Amino acid sequence: MITKAQTEADFRAELAALLKRYDAELSADDHYTGWPECGEDIRITVTIPARYDADGRTLVEYTEFDLGRHLTS
Repeated sequence: MITKAQTEADFRAELAALLKRYDAELSADDHYTGWPECGEDIRITVTIPARYDADGRTLVEYTEFDLGRHLTS
């Protein structure tokens, strides 16, 4: 049997490898701060920095996108 601790460890390792592969960061923020009547709107955002070659040409464009509130397979 695979324990929940092992499942978490495996998941974190695979996620860390994916983030490293793209040099990406994940963040989760409330997009409606300061407006209590709106409640919370927590969204997960992926940020991938631009990469350039030695001559300053863009190899990978800066990328930022929302995964939304929930992400399923």
